[in-house]
Amino acid sequence: MTLSRAWVRWTVGWLGAAALVTGPAFAGKSEASSAPVVTVAFGGDMIGPVHPMNRAGDPAFAGVAELFRKADVGFVNQENAVFDLNRFSGYPAAENGGGYPLRYAGHAAELKDMGATLVSLANNHPTDWGSEGLAATLRNLAAAGVVAGGAAMSDAAARGPVFQLTPKGAVALVATASTFPPTAVAGPAIERHAMMSQPRPGISPLHVRKVRVVPPPLYKVVLEAAGPTALRDGPDMRVGDQVFRQGDSLGSLWEMKPSDRDALLDAVAEARKRAGLVLFSIHAHETAGEDEEPAVPYHPVFLQHANEAASPNDPRPASFQVELFHAAIDHGASAVARHGPHIISGIEIYKGKPIFYGLGSLFLDFGGARVLDTPSGETIHVPDIWYESFVPVVEYQGERVRSIRLYPVLIEDKAGPRSGSPSLARGERARTILGRLQALSAPFGTKIRINGDIGIVELE
Repeated sequence: MTLSRAWVRWTVGWLGAAALVTGPAFAGKSEASSAPVVTVAFGGDMIGPVHPMNRAGDPAFAGVAELFRKADVGFVNQENAVFDLNRFSGYPAAENGGGYPLRYAGHAAELKDMGATLVSLANNHPTDWGSEGLAATLRNLAAAGVVAGGAAMSDAAARGPVFQLTPKGAVALVATASTFPPTAVAGPAIERHAMMSQPRPGISPLHVRKVRVVPPPLYKVVLEAAGPTALRDGPDMRVGDQVFRQGDSLGSLWEMKPSDRDALLDAVAEARKRAGLVLFSIHAHETAGEDEEPAVPYHPVFLQHANEAASPNDPRPASFQVELFHAAIDHGASAVARHGPHIISGIEIYKGKPIFYGLGSLFLDFGGARVLDTPSGETIHVPDIWYESFVPVVEYQGERVRSIRLYPVLIEDKAGPRSGSPSLARGERARTILGRLQALSAPFGTKIRINGDIGIVELE
């Protein structure tokens, strides 16, 4: 299939799905008592597994899969490209050299079998194998009945919501990423010489930048040291990838590109008109931390940040995330799910809706290795906390959240037939993960009660 035909198929498919959903599918507040109970299970990053996901042959994984299979909707962040390399006619991308999250075409059916029915492709890996790799992944997921959002064959389709139609109504997903290679961004068709190009496949981006705030005396020192490499950027100064701004005290802040932010919020509002529940998903490695990883020789800093931000194991969210997530709920989102850092973060209940600031990973298969050399030349050291995660299951009735249950998860960190696969944590290990969630959620005013091996978020 050429990209042109693929684009037509995906555009028609998306428009068809949108046309089926003409209004909110679940009851409003006045009808909440008679509305059906809808459950959504949330999982974090899918990286691997290298081996098949076999519920029958892996009872430990089957326990986790059952959380998704019993839910009306199962959401995960799908970082794997999904196609058979021996049938692939494309090429590995220059930025990542053909990233390691690659699964065979049959993996799409395994996702559907485990109950992962609604996935985000907006992250830093969908174009590891170029536009052709993304197109192949989209085709294979669709063929298996998995609804994918956040990446598509055009910018309009990537930006827009996708819908999973359930017997109880429609659930929408609006997905984006703030951590991504520059060439991963979807784009529109372009006219040249009275002819139109195809749109550019890619992700729905949220461009962000860190601004370093410095007092006037230090600002002057930076300006003098930078010399001719300093470029004016409105009231700011740019030196390479770094942006400096004068302020009263030393610090930093994050800014979102206004047009990206507004497009995402418009998509949430549009989705809310068509679906009873709207999930907002973002792949964001950015944290509140400041500790930069060592530079990779001959590798631009902006490309390094496309895969790993500063302080990747800091559980505190970057400031723009709090602002954006609140705005998403204000525009109609029923839940916000952040993924990217392979660690868990806190939970906030904002206007009665959950914000998961860090879902961690669901699958994380590095074959037991703890030191990884990426295709782009970075070295990653994998800590123990990357292998501890959780699956929240949220019950809705109408617009109201009835309950939020937290299931702690352990990911197999050793090489072998279960490498990278999840299992439900029990006993002391479960209490350790839930205790960490309690501590991380406390700054947001969220209380979590531990009942055996399960955490229960206390709702007002």
